[in-house]
Amino acid sequence: MSSARRVVKRMLGGAALLPGVAGLTRRSLRGRTNVVYYHYVGVPTPYYADFYAGCTLERFAADLDLLERHFEIVPLARVLREDGGGAKPLLAVTFDDGFDLVRSGASALLEKRGLTATTFLITSCVDNANLMWRNKVAAVHALTDAEVAVRAYNEVAPGSPVQSAGGLLAASRSWPMDEKDELADRLWAACGMPALGSFLDEHRPYLSWAELDDWVSRGHGIGLHTRTHPFCSSLTPEQVGHEIERPATELKERFALEALPFSYPFGVRLPRELERGLVAGGAVSCALGIDGFAPAGSPPERLERANAEAEFRFSVFGRPLLGLPRRGQDSPMEGV
Repeated sequence: MSSARRVVKRMLGGAALLPGVAGLTRRSLRGRTNVVYYHYVGVPTPYYADFYAGCTLERFAADLDLLERHFEIVPLARVLREDGGGAKPLLAVTFDDGFDLVRSGASALLEKRGLTATTFLITSCVDNANLMWRNKVAAVHALTDAEVAVRAYNEVAPGSPVQSAGGLLAASRSWPMDEKDELADRLWAACGMPALGSFLDEHRPYLSWAELDDWVSRGHGIGLHTRTHPFCSSLTPEQVGHEIERPATELKERFALEALPFSYPFGVRLPRELERGLVAGGAVSCALGIDGFAPAGSPPERLERANAEAEFRFSVFGRPLLGLPRRGQDSPMEGV
């Protein structure tokens, strides 16, 4: 995105909260199902370097300050079942990928404010059992000499060769979904990266099962973000079972949940018939994309969220005020 576009969006986001305009913004938000999403809160780290939008704990606290001035922050389940007829529109805070919220201080900050949130888990990564394939590519980019990374990528990955290390992440989007994890591991090894177990022990990117037990005991929510973070649009029905249905059952049983929300990796949806069946059959209670706040009354399998990490004020306040159509798959965070 051009710097000029960023400036315009920043101005529009700020204008939506000006005296005399904020009331219109609030009214526009009452006609939507308001859910925001983050991924990572903390200081920059190699496995998130290509995605990092500067969401330190201090920035997260400032975001909550602004959100609490204009919304009543409530659990996701309440946002999904109520229209919010109080003094402020309702809003839910969510996190994708199951990244650490304890050591970063985000969990303590939420508790101090009396707020609850929902974290959507990549179940294969919980307890730091693995590192999601896109984060492996990002870590390779951050920690490997550029020439070595390009040569290794072109040796192990299918498709057109990359010309620079900055192209690794974009090129990996074209990997076949049934080969993505193997290809990421081959790239990791070809670049001479440290043993994955040692890397995970050092960085501890994800929440543990014990931390999740505590998270739930404090009133927070759990959701599913698939087993391995694929592009869901390319999944076969059998792969849907592996990536969504079976891990959904496992999470509901482990945490004694009657309902389990689901968020799409990359915001990329299943074909409508498949996603409708997931919700109608009870595998998940809703399916959330990343196209901004959905109109109130949207079916549970067609809900959306607004990106709180990049262009925060525009995404949360400016776009609803302007009544803009959904943006499609152009979010800066889509590449996570």
